Amino acid sequence: MERASLSVDIGSASVLAAAAAVALSMALGVSGGFANPVALLLMTTAAVLTFVAAPLPSASRVPRAGTATATVLALGLTSSLALQLLPPKFAAVAARATSFRVGLVACAAILATHAWSGAPRWFRHSRFAALSIVVVLLGALVIRAEPTPHIDVWHLQRLGTLELLAGNDPYSSQYPNIYGPRTRYLDPSLLTADRRWVTALPYTPLTLLLDVPGILVGDVRWALLAATIAAAWLIRALGRGTTVAELAGALLLLQPQGFWSLEQAWTEPFALLTILLAALAVTGARGWLLSGLALGFAASSKQYVPLIVTPLWLSLSSARRWRALAVTAVIVAALFVPFLAWDPAGLIRGVLEFQLRQPFRADALSWPAAVLQAGGPRLPTWPAFPIALAVLAVGSGQAPSPARALLSGAAAWIAFVAFNKQAFCNYYWLAVGLLCAAVAMTSSRSVEQMTGRA
Repeated sequence: MERASLSVDIGSASVLAAAAAVALSMALGVSGGFANPVALLLMTTAAVLTFVAAPLPSASRVPRAGTATATVLALGLTSSLALQLLPPKFAAVAARATSFRVGLVACAAILATHAWSGAPRWFRHSRFAALSIVVVLLGALVIRAEPTPHIDVWHLQRLGTLELLAGNDPYSSQYPNIYGPRTRYLDPSLLTADRRWVTALPYTPLTLLLDVPGILVGDVRWALLAATIAAAWLIRALGRGTTVAELAGALLLLQPQGFWSLEQAWTEPFALLTILLAALAVTGARGWLLSGLALGFAASSKQYVPLIVTPLWLSLSSARRWRALAVTAVIVAALFVPFLAWDPAGLIRGVLEFQLRQPFRADALSWPAAVLQAGGPRLPTWPAFPIALAVLAVGSGQAPSPARALLSGAAAWIAFVAFNKQAFCNYYWLAVGLLCAAVAMTSSRSVEQMTGRA
């Protein structure tokens, strides 16, 4: 009987999604998101687990699955903290390693209290806030330790937002090429003739608008840090504040390379935040208007997000689905049309052509890069699109639940990145966040007894 029960436990969507999130976070921990055979195996394992998990029952229908899910997340958090306690692997904390490690130890101490079964109610309700405060302090340490990171992501966001605040069209402007004329990171068609200036801005208008609060307080990364914290709290809310939901939110905050992603100013926290807001709107059955608004902002956050949120849209009832889509279209138009009218060629060149013209990266954590490094041919990357769509079609089914929709979107996203020409830490960081949210959503009912909320 015990063996049969265990086989059912590990077959729940929550357990497999948690295992996928941990595997993918460990892939980033061992490789930093760059080409690495161990990381490639872990990433592929995460992709398979996510694809398999999407059609499985949630933890609420599987005995003891909540305990198994919490155990997997706890192991993942332990491994993550252990990796980050090793000598720093990125510049921002190299000079402040002691302070950084003290903060990580504080996080570990807070997380360890989940094993305290007799914790008072006020303590259970406040420890996630305490963890968030420590993470904010660690994020502040990273931002202050590296005030001008050498990456175009930070420079383009900062300068583009400053252009917008000055009343100029950010898509008509030119930006310094910080990598020099011989750079392999940018296609020559995106540069001026002397290759000193970048002629395109790849971020959507919503990204620039979300960057504004950060710029006003001195650095776009403050806005990204705030978005990350808000996303963790949304994961907790999607999981109804249970132990598993808190552990899933903690994994988002403390996954390996998470603070390095903040240092590099990658914009995925904005995408994750808007996707989770859409998931919350759809899950709460708050009507087609609010669902459409949330889906519209999510779809406008990054070029690839429509792929991820399509299953969430399909999870709406047929009566709400098309009305919500109309609202979504209005929001997308409201954000893009003013800039399209301002400079059509500039907006298209930045938001669309910049992505299409990005060069193939042999150091990416992807299968085409792995084949090339192994001495094989350079594979085309266009199959990433049909592969992702096929995964999306299989995983979504007909009117999936919001939790299944998030898993389907995550599976399609990982598949898309794994076969694309560029696949790095920020893309997989987003996938970990999606999986953490799916874990919380698929576990929210079964763990009520564990947290004393039954």
